[in-house]
Amino acid sequence: MDDFLLNKTILLIDPDPETESFLCKTMEGMDVHIVRVGSGKEGVNALHEIEPDLIVSEFETEDVDGRALLRTLREDQNFIQFRHTPFILLSEKTLQTQYSKELFDLGLRGWYTKPYSACEFREVLTNLFMAQEIIQKSSELRQEVKRSEYRYRDLLENANDFIFTLDCDGKFVYLNNRFAPLTGWDKESWLGKIFLDLIAPDDRNLAFEHYQMAHQGRARVFEAKILGKLSQSPVLSFNITPILERGKIIGSMGIARDVTEKKKMEKEILDLKNFNESIIQSMEAGLLTTDLDGHITSLNAGAERILGWKSEEVLKKQIRSVLKPEEVNILFSSLPKHGSLPYSRETELTVKSGKKIAIGFTATDRIDNQNKKVGMIVSFRDITQLKQMQSEVIRMDRLASLGVLASGIAHEIKNPLAGIKTMAQACEEEFCEDDPRKEYVTRIVRQVNRLNELLKTFFEYARPKPPDRKKHALSEILHEVTNLVAKKLSNAGITYVEDFTADIPEVMVDSQQIQQVFLNLILNAVDAMPSGGFLKVSTRNIINPDSGIIRHKGEKDAKGSFVEVVVSDTGTGIPMQNLETIFDPFFTTKTNGMGLGLSIVHRIIEEHQGDIRVESRIGHGTSFTITLPTGV
Repeated sequence: MDDFLLNKTILLIDPDPETESFLCKTMEGMDVHIVRVGSGKEGVNALHEIEPDLIVSEFETEDVDGRALLRTLREDQNFIQFRHTPFILLSEKTLQTQYSKELFDLGLRGWYTKPYSACEFREVLTNLFMAQEIIQKSSELRQEVKRSEYRYRDLLENANDFIFTLDCDGKFVYLNNRFAPLTGWDKESWLGKIFLDLIAPDDRNLAFEHYQMAHQGRARVFEAKILGKLSQSPVLSFNITPILERGKIIGSMGIARDVTEKKKMEKEILDLKNFNESIIQSMEAGLLTTDLDGHITSLNAGAERILGWKSEEVLKKQIRSVLKPEEVNILFSSLPKHGSLPYSRETELTVKSGKKIAIGFTATDRIDNQNKKVGMIVSFRDITQLKQMQSEVIRMDRLASLGVLASGIAHEIKNPLAGIKTMAQACEEEFCEDDPRKEYVTRIVRQVNRLNELLKTFFEYARPKPPDRKKHALSEILHEVTNLVAKKLSNAGITYVEDFTADIPEVMVDSQQIQQVFLNLILNAVDAMPSGGFLKVSTRNIINPDSGIIRHKGEKDAKGSFVEVVVSDTGTGIPMQNLETIFDPFFTTKTNGMGLGLSIVHRIIEEHQGDIRVESRIGHGTSFTITLPTGV
């Protein structure tokens, strides 16, 4: 048992050096450090430096008595860390009688009267540090109590824990002084009463089960609420151990500790944990945390939805095995310094399906309650649709401006062109058939006609005809177009394939305008496959698409039924740098193109409250994905 005194520091507050000599003799052979001071104030001032495991004080010091000293330690906030440090008083019997109740109510752990033997005091200190040993060796303690009742009486009576013994019938045989403060009952009135009568009715069955097990020879630990006169019934943690005598159980001994505040704090912590988890799980944004080694430690519902991974699939996995290493480097690069506010950035992530999405994110260190970095936190939001909408807004602004410009220029040019053409035709009629100048005039008329065609296209772009939207079968619209280009496809060595999902609903469109859309896309595909290839048109029905459906003219949201059409070829492909500008007016890579075909396609799809997207890889081909509403 002396092992529990090893490496202990005792602060002795006593003007008499003989007491120190006595303690040194008592602790002879043990690694116990004793620091003696003569006055109470000196002892208080030395507390933070010494940090004692036990304070032993003579009641009468050089300046303040033990009563004032204990009150200072228990009530002064400057010494809150020493509030539960065991405190023992040494004095004459008369002083103990006068102040005992007051000081034990303040938390005094022991009060010993002179004279006392070294052996006795050493065992008292050992048991003070080994309160739990009383629980583990209850049988030995009971025998020791019988042999040296006086020696342990003070320890048992004034312990901070509620200590009691029961007979074979479960009746109280002994109650220590802690009983009254816990319950408000006089302990003498409860001697001989049944232990279970002290337990609250809701917990009585549980207590009875553990009590029976203890009286069958098995120590039990359980928690239960007890009854009392106080306004709040405390919750105690009971440890009941059988008492053996000559191998026969003659009763049990119990030690109970008030855990009311602990239970309250546990409930508050659990409530706070559940509250925080509910907030985190209900967040639309994704939240991902990792440890210092890059292993994923948590993934909220928002992150599951955005990334396509379930928590159980990625927890404890390296984040570099879930996301691409270069993406992880971007997420955790240039983290803000500890203590500074995190800042938002944007990047692209590859989700489980292999699709790339745009995200806005913040990354910051994860700090524990000891202010140490234990990992990283990444909060992110899918901004793919927002980026699409931003691109659409920019493109629409550009198209609107160019439309106004085109309309104005067309009007200004058309009238002079008409005059030029009239005068050229008049000159053409005056020249003889063999006059070489007649060929020049003919060329002028031909170029004017070409400009007129360009102006006509300008007008179609600048002032598009509002679509006459009606229900049409998409297959019929596509067949009208393919009939027109069938010969061109055959001559170019292009294999045309259709993949239409069954039961595709009708779409709410202007059939003539949508025919123009598909005709332009198919002709572009033919131009992209000069050596032949494959052209495929596929359709499918979708509900609430996640792409950036254009909504305007009173449309409030993108909910509803849509048909998706994909026109894909195996042509030369479009360079990555051109993908953002192919729908802009006058952008073209063709030597004889005007750059208005895809602009008009985009404008028509926009007027139908649809969406058009493009994906392309050099040498692998291009796919245009069109989404059209069904009106349902």
